[in-house]
Amino acid sequence: MESIALCRDVLSIKCIKEFIFLGVGNQLRAFDRSNFKNIGIIDAFPIDVIHGIIEGENKILVFGGRSLGIFTYKKIKNDELQFDNIFYHYFSDWIISADFYSNENQDNVYILFAHNNLYLFNLNTKNYKNILCEEKCIIYSGCLSRENSNELVVLSGTVFQEILLWKINNKKDYSATDVPIIHRLKGHNGVIFSISYDPSQQLITSTSDDRTIRLWKIKKTDVKQDDDLTTSTIDIVTTMFGHTARVWKSVIIKNYVISIGEDSLICIWSLDGKLCNKIIAHGGATIWSIDVSDDRSTIFTGGGDGAVNSWPLNTGDKSELIPYLSYDNKTPKYVNYLASGNLIVFIDGGKLLTYNSNNLMPNLTINLTRYESYCLMQLSPNRKLIGFASKNGDLTIYQEILNENFKLQKIIDQKIVETKIFSLQWLNDEMLLLCADRGALKIIKIIDNKRIDVFAEFTLPPNRECWTTASIYINNILICGDRSGNVFVFNFDKNPQQIFSKIHGKLGVQSFGYLGNKLISTGRDGTVRFYKIYKNPSTASIKLQILHWKKIPIEWGSKIIKTNDDTYILGFKEIEFMIYSCRLDRLTLRIVCGGGHRSWDCIFNNNNVNFVCIRDKQIHLLNNPSCFMSNSIISGYHTKEIHSLSFIKTPTKHKIIMSGSEDCTIRICTFIKNHLNKYDIIPLGTFDGHKSNVISLKIVNLHEDNDITKNLVFSVGGRAQLFVWQINVKTNKQLISIEDVTMIELTSFMLNSNDKDRRKTTKNNKYLMNPDTRFMDITTYQIDSNTIILFIACSDGFIRIFTYNITNNIIFYATELLYMNRCIIKIHTFLHETNVIVMTMATDGKINFWHINKSIINNILSQKNDNNIDDLIKPFGSLSIHQSGINSYDLKMINNLYYLTTGGDDNKLNINIFKINTSEANELSIFDLANWYTSTAHSAQITGVKFIDDNHIASVAIDQKFVIHNYTYNNEILKVKLFKNEQFFIADVQGLELIHENNNKIIACAYGQGLSMINFQ
Repeated sequence: MESIALCRDVLSIKCIKEFIFLGVGNQLRAFDRSNFKNIGIIDAFPIDVIHGIIEGENKILVFGGRSLGIFTYKKIKNDELQFDNIFYHYFSDWIISADFYSNENQDNVYILFAHNNLYLFNLNTKNYKNILCEEKCIIYSGCLSRENSNELVVLSGTVFQEILLWKINNKKDYSATDVPIIHRLKGHNGVIFSISYDPSQQLITSTSDDRTIRLWKIKKTDVKQDDDLTTSTIDIVTTMFGHTARVWKSVIIKNYVISIGEDSLICIWSLDGKLCNKIIAHGGATIWSIDVSDDRSTIFTGGGDGAVNSWPLNTGDKSELIPYLSYDNKTPKYVNYLASGNLIVFIDGGKLLTYNSNNLMPNLTINLTRYESYCLMQLSPNRKLIGFASKNGDLTIYQEILNENFKLQKIIDQKIVETKIFSLQWLNDEMLLLCADRGALKIIKIIDNKRIDVFAEFTLPPNRECWTTASIYINNILICGDRSGNVFVFNFDKNPQQIFSKIHGKLGVQSFGYLGNKLISTGRDGTVRFYKIYKNPSTASIKLQILHWKKIPIEWGSKIIKTNDDTYILGFKEIEFMIYSCRLDRLTLRIVCGGGHRSWDCIFNNNNVNFVCIRDKQIHLLNNPSCFMSNSIISGYHTKEIHSLSFIKTPTKHKIIMSGSEDCTIRICTFIKNHLNKYDIIPLGTFDGHKSNVISLKIVNLHEDNDITKNLVFSVGGRAQLFVWQINVKTNKQLISIEDVTMIELTSFMLNSNDKDRRKTTKNNKYLMNPDTRFMDITTYQIDSNTIILFIACSDGFIRIFTYNITNNIIFYATELLYMNRCIIKIHTFLHETNVIVMTMATDGKINFWHINKSIINNILSQKNDNNIDDLIKPFGSLSIHQSGINSYDLKMINNLYYLTTGGDDNKLNINIFKINTSEANELSIFDLANWYTSTAHSAQITGVKFIDDNHIASVAIDQKFVIHNYTYNNEILKVKLFKNEQFFIADVQGLELIHENNNKIIACAYGQGLSMINFQ
C-alpha cells in the first residue's frame, strides 16, 4: 500500500534558505520558496506525526510524538530535493523540543521530554545522559536556546501555569543532582502552550489556554556579569489580549510579536502590546504552525484546513485613514477617483471640485446649479465619464480630457424624463440605466460622445422602493436588482421575463459581476450568489439560472472589481471597509472607516490600492496599502472533520470527489498527479446552504459521456435539512478547473421549515418533534427516469420517506416509519429479485430489513400522506450483530448470497453471509448462513469498512489503522485471516471509500480530520 495523497493539519513549518519544509502527518515535504513548487517528499516516521523541524548544517532534525529522525537533503535533477534518512529512533516518552549541540557538533542532540527531563543524546552510539530538572512535572511546551557549544537554556511550560527556566552545561555531570530552577515565570491562568525566546533582544513570549500572549524582558542586575541569567531578573512587559480562543504559538520577529491560535487569526503586535493587525488566515480553521523566512520578509502559516499560506511581514503596518480635505460650511456628498488619478468631490450647493495628488487646492471648480438640492453622481467603468442625474429628470455627462491641461468637458446635457430620477448606473462605457418614477427604466446610449439615444425601456414591478440598486447588461439582456433584494431579468418585453424574489434578503442587491464563466451578485446579507446565463432551446430566449450561494466575511458587498489574475469583492462589515479575494477565498485588506453608509471609492494600482471616503464631513484617504498580500503554497480543504465523501464517477480518468463536513459546507475537489508521483488536491468549489453539519451525501447519475457528467446530489445533516443539487462537470479536458464545475441548488426541505415553526404547537401536530432531530443518512431508489424515492435515517428513530420529481423539481414528504426510540445511523436500499429492501442500522446494534412492496411504493407515489402506512411496514428480518451503534457497512451479492460486513462502536468487525427466502405468499425472511467477527483488529471504534474484491475487506477506525482481511466461504464455512495492518494519518476518521481503476488498481480514501488516499493492487 502506498499513500498517494494526504490532506490534514500542518503542524510544523520551517524556512531554511531557499526552501520551505513542512510537516504534514508523517510526511516531510519541501517546497521551493521562489515558486512554491513541491520539490521533495518523504515519509519521516512509521507511526508518529511531525511536530517540529530543526535546522542543522545541511541536515534537519525532525521530531514528533516519540520519534526523532535526522535527514540530509540535496538537489538533484529537475530541481528535485532528495532526502536521505540517516538516523531514526523511537523513544519511550513524548518529545517536546530538540536541537543540535552546535553547527559544528551535530553528532549530539538535546532532547526535551514531556516529564521535564533532558537527554544529551549521541546519534552514533545512541548513548545518552538523562538530566532531570528539580521540578518533576508534566510540560506541554518547551524551548531550547543554545548559549554556546556547551551551554543550553531550557524553558519549560507546565500544566500548572508556570514557565520554568533552567540551564545546563553538557560538560558537567548531573547524575547525582537535579538541575535547579533559575526563574519561575508566573502570570498565565492556563496551560502553557508555547514559549519563544529571542536572546538578541532578551525577550520571551508565551501563549496559553487563557487566550493571552505575555511578553517578558530579561534585565541584568549586575552590569559586570555578561548575559548571566542567574543574576538577571525577568519582568513581564505586557499582556496581549486579542484572540477569541486558545493561542497556540507566538514568535518574535523584528519589532513585532506574531501569534496564531484556534480562532484562525494571525495577530501582529508591537513590543509594547499594541495590536497592529489581525488577519483571518485559514477560513475558520485552527492555525497550528508559523515560521518566518530567513530575510524576515514573509510569514508562513499552516492550518487545520491543510493549507499553507504566505503573508508579507509588512502587513503589521496598520492601515489608517488620513484626513485630507475639509469644507467649513459645506458637506461633501460624493467622492471618486478619475482615470488620471485625480480626485473629484461633489459638495452640497452644486459644486464639483477636482484635485490632483500633490495639491490641496482644487485645480478645477464647476458650478452645477441644477443639482444644488438633489444629485446622483456615478462614474463610468473606465472612470473617464461622470454622469449626473437630477430630481427634474435631467442627465448631464462630463468627460475627462487627458492632455497637457486637465479639464472636464460637458458632452451631454439633456432632459430625459419628466419625473425625478431615483437611480443611475453605468452598464458599460457607453450605456447608462436610469430609473424614474414608478419603476420606469431607460437604457441611454451615448453616441460619438455627442448625443444620446434611448436604447430600451422597461418597467419594474410595483414595489415600496421601486428603483434599481445594481445592474448589468450582457448578451442583450438587462439584469438588475432593487432595494428589496429582488433580481429582475429583462429581454425584449417591457416587463421582466424572470423575477427572483429576495435573492439577497430584504436589504437590497448591491452589485453584479463575473467570476470565471459565472455571473455573481452581492448584497447586504453576507453572501455571493452565483448564476448561469443560458439559451432556452425551445424559445431561443436568454435565461438566467440560479446556481448556488457562498458565505463571505463581508456583510455588505458593495462592488465587484476584476483584475488580470483575480476578482475582488469590496464592501463593509460593521465599521470596516474590506477587500475580499475570490481566488484566495479570504480578506486581503481591512480599513476602519466608520461603515458603509457613506460615499467612497477604491482603485487598484499595481499591487496596492487607493481608498477614499467621506467621514465626519471630511475627505479621508489611504494611499498604497498592500492588497495583493498573500499566496497559497498548499490550498486548503474542509476546516473541520469530513462526515461523508463520495467519488463522482466519470468515463474518463479524472478523480473527482464530493464531501460534506462539520463546517456546514459541501466541497468538490480533484486529484492531479505531480512530478513526484503523488497527487495534489485541487479544490473545485465550496457550496454553502446547510445551517448545520453535512452528515451524508448520495449521488445519482443522470448522464455521462466523454464531454460531461451530470449528477443529482442529495445531502442531509443537522437541523433535519435535506438539499437537492445538480452538479455538472465538463470532463473533455485533461485538467479540470473550477470553471468546468457547475453546482445548482435545486430545492431543499427542512422539518417544520424554520425555527419559528419548530416552536409552534398546533392541534394538527402528530407528535412533538425533537428540535435537535438530525438526518443521519440517506439512500435512494429510482422508480423511473423522473421519480426517485428517498429514504432518510433520522436521529429520533424514524425512517422518513420522500419522493423527488426530477422534471418538476418537487420534494414530497410521503410518510415516516417508526423503528423505536433509537437513533438510526445508517440506511441502505437494494433490490432482491423484484422486491425493494431497505436495510437500517441503529444504536442498538441491530440490522433490520424492511420490505417495500409494490403496493407500498404505489401508496408513496400517490402523494396522499397516508399515515397508516406505518402499520403496513414492519421489519421482516433482523440481525443482532453489535452491542452498540453500527458506524459503517458494506453489502455485496455473490452467487445469490449476500455478504455483509459491518463495524461498530464496540470495536467489532463483523462479516455475515445470509440469504433472503421468499414464501409462496411473497413473504420474505432472512436466513443467516455464516458469521465471523473479531474485536482485536482495531483498538477503537470502527468507522469504515469496504469489500475490496471477492476475497478481501478493508477497515479503518479511530485508532488510525488500515486493516485488510482475507476471507473465503466454501462448503458453508467462512474463514477469515489478517492480511495487512498499516498505519495512516487521519485523526477522527469518519469513513472509507474505494474507487476501482481500469488497470486493476484500487484507490482507498479514508476521511475525517482531513483525507488520505492510499493506492494498492
